[in-house]
Amino acid sequence: MKVSCDVIKDLIPLYAEGMLSDDTIQLVESHLEDCEECRHMLNELKQPYQAPLDTNAMPLLKVKAALRKKKLVTIILTFVFALLFFTIFFAFVTEPKYIPYSQDIIQVDEQSDGSVVVEFSGKVSDYQLDRYSVEGESNMSYRLTTWTNSLDEFFQSNEVDSILLNTEDEIVSSVYYDQNDGSEYQLIYGIDENPNGGTVTLPRLNLSYYLGAVIIFSGLCLVVVLLFRQHKQIVELSFKAFLLPVAYVIAHLIIMGMSSASYHSTRDLLAIILITMPLYALMLLGLSLYSISRERNRIEKIK
Repeated sequence: MKVSCDVIKDLIPLYAEGMLSDDTIQLVESHLEDCEECRHMLNELKQPYQAPLDTNAMPLLKVKAALRKKKLVTIILTFVFALLFFTIFFAFVTEPKYIPYSQDIIQVDEQSDGSVVVEFSGKVSDYQLDRYSVEGESNMSYRLTTWTNSLDEFFQSNEVDSILLNTEDEIVSSVYYDQNDGSEYQLIYGIDENPNGGTVTLPRLNLSYYLGAVIIFSGLCLVVVLLFRQHKQIVELSFKAFLLPVAYVIAHLIIMGMSSASYHSTRDLLAIILITMPLYALMLLGLSLYSISRERNRIEKIK
């Protein structure tokens, strides 16, 4: 049976791979004996194929540059986060811890020459001394506050020993001690100028302003999510931003409970921020793990 070259050419690839029946093989071989063109085609198929080398390295260079940039950004963000954390931590451990009055810690003595000296124990890191003249008199009244901090307590590096009150030979009428806890100033030397009731230090309410601000910010983030819910990238960024005030609110509840009034607002704020930072990092990690798990489940369903 005479078969055209076009039919044989269609069969040659299968012939070269040994995928034809015996009768078809005999048909192809019979044709190859008389057809130079088909034999040439068969020889070309039997030659080893060498794929052309792609000399365009630009895509690989772009990928390499993107990976390098991502790595650099990660290193910078990690450094900034660590620097910020340790800065806040240092501010926290050096923030004043006000010391309640005790004669074992603070003693006021009048010397033989009329000078009045305040002596401190080793627990006092620093102090604040305010002076004002008694109304209608030339005598002076003083208000004293002392404190320590966590860093000095750890290293036991308190260096304040004593101070002289009347450095200009003025008469010391009274010395009051402010414990910064809402109690009345305590008279520790001299004559009480306020026998009908003393002065107190009121708590600060600035933490409530910060709490209100982060709650408003979280609401704005939710509004952005609703307005741009069709834009996946904007929604992801807005939700990550929303988690930050959530972490702050949780940290505030841990430190302050349901109250925002504080006699040590700076120290409490630093403590809240110190808890907020790792809590926010854990939230982002959980969100990332959830996204990876969700993507893995989607791929498994496709398979």
